Amino acid sequence: MNKQYPGRRLWMVVRLLAWLPLPLVTGFGAAVATLVTLVPLRYASAYRVVLINLLATHPQMSYAEAKKIGRQSLRELGRTLTEFSHVWHRPVEETLSRVTHIHGEQAFLDACASERPVLMLSLHQGSWEISNLYVGDKGSRDKTLIMYQPHPATLMDAMVKAARERTGSVLIPTNSQGVKKALAAMKAGGTLGILSDHNPGNRSNPSVPFFGYDVPTPALIDKLVQRYRPHVFIVSCIRGEGGVKDIHLHFEEAPAIEQANDTAEILTAMNSGLQRCIDRNLSQYQWTYKRFKWSPSGRRNWYRQSNRLLSEIRKGTDRKALDLHPDAKQ
Repeated sequence: MNKQYPGRRLWMVVRLLAWLPLPLVTGFGAAVATLVTLVPLRYASAYRVVLINLLATHPQMSYAEAKKIGRQSLRELGRTLTEFSHVWHRPVEETLSRVTHIHGEQAFLDACASERPVLMLSLHQGSWEISNLYVGDKGSRDKTLIMYQPHPATLMDAMVKAARERTGSVLIPTNSQGVKKALAAMKAGGTLGILSDHNPGNRSNPSVPFFGYDVPTPALIDKLVQRYRPHVFIVSCIRGEGGVKDIHLHFEEAPAIEQANDTAEILTAMNSGLQRCIDRNLSQYQWTYKRFKWSPSGRRNWYRQSNRLLSEIRKGTDRKALDLHPDAKQ
């Protein structure tokens, strides 16, 4: 099938949602996501992944609490996905006007004005797409690069790329050509943004702790830090009490990453920073991501056996016996 065809249908849906009021659109997204949590678990694979991730990373969390936070997380994900339509197609000024708090802005702007390069490490939490527009607007035009995973449908990819570049940032793909551009940007003293909570495609990447589990972590970040010693910021973007019209953008300086001397120290400090952001607002993190699929010794069977594992937890089986505990033998 032509890649344009499925992309065109999705493109039309996104365009339609962009014309509707934002509270209606994100409310619809939250409602649809809520339905996923109401069907039997054996049919709700995304909800099972959420529950497995929450229970494995938070040993003291009860099953009932995990279900509550899991439902909230899927509702927030529904809001995030439908919010994309407005972020990509509504006027930039309209979207940025929803940002009510910017924490650490002056430190970020000062870093961008210095001769040293700037490295932004972000994560899939809350209204994370909005941070792309902000940094493009505040950074030096054509000197702010954002790494991204191209969409397989060419029409959707073109739409997303054009939307994200509206404020002056330049998107580069997460492939060898993109890496070359990222290295060149750092060498020239530019600004680079990377979504750093993903599973790197190549399993040769080093494994370091994340929520107590060794997981493959992007080696590129270590290379950038050690070679260019940039200013480093952990960037997060969450919805406040006012919902989609109350966006809080955080730029957190990361001296532990900047001052680290080896690969394990740099990447462990990064994962610790991401973990702090996640724990501050558990329900807005994208827990549907299978971040813990791989261990240094091979594939973890958490997600393949999620239905059985959750059934055992409901019966009261010790999570350590199920290898769903940081202290269990991995």
